[in-house]
Amino acid sequence: MSDDPEDKRPHRLEDHLFGMDPMHSHEEEADHDHDHDDVGGESDATTSSLWLQDNITLVSVGIDIGSAGTQVIFSRVHLRRLSEELTSRYFVVDRETVYQSPVALTPYLSEERIDDRAIGRIIDSAYEAAGVHPDDVDTGAVILTGEALRRENAKAIADVLAEVGGEFVCAAAG
Repeated sequence: MSDDPEDKRPHRLEDHLFGMDPMHSHEEEADHDHDHDDVGGESDATTSSLWLQDNITLVSVGIDIGSAGTQVIFSRVHLRRLSEELTSRYFVVDRETVYQSPVALTPYLSEERIDDRAIGRIIDSAYEAAGVHPDDVDTGAVILTGEALRRENAKAIADVLAEVGGEFVCAAAG
């Protein structure tokens, strides 16, 4: 099919087989007809299989238990695969905060122990407020810092939170 507006030749199926003139219409004198897979207008690049292979969205959670405050943040992280020569790796191209809990006072039972049940309630409340189930979490981290880190049950708390909170990549305590 020619780009010349004076060219009156009818188009053929081969003229648009590979995406050329995708939104054309057949006139009454056309010698062929065929179905269109793009009914409904423009196609969405984010549904193509190539786009889906190179773009990943992960749900991430960060749990920070500090000397005075405890906070939980949920994010949606968009990664894109970029290829160089014969290798490829993913880079963060966008990060959106889904929910950030208010800072709660870190609860202590004594000079030696963090109140693990109270921490559990803070974390559970954040998951509920965010509308996120632990099975929805693709990655995350738990960190204990300052005085919270020095408590005898700090590592056990970090390990339990990483175990039940989703697919965590890091639990740091001590």
